Amino acid sequence: MNINVKEFLGEEFAIEDAILLRDYIKQNLSEEIELDFEGVGRISTTFLYCLFTDLIYNSGRDYIINHINVKNLSNYRDYSRVVMGTTFI
Repeated sequence: MNINVKEFLGEEFAIEDAILLRDYIKQNLSEEIELDFEGVGRISTTFLYCLFTDLIYNSGRDYIINHINVKNLSNYRDYSRVVMGTTFI
């Protein structure tokens, strides 16, 4: 399942909108999910934290790493810090 973040949340979204995206992901977590950040500038670490922390807590870090992929994310390093801990890829 491909989720275009800009189309899903709109042009201007706030940190709190990560909750909407997270809930949608939770409903579809049995599928492979690809989050496409095309057309979106830098995503705040706080947004990524709000998006992924609960998912990691409930499903496990390895499961999230293996079932949710991201593309076109300008700050992949911040994503790595949130999802993979302090690992940098």
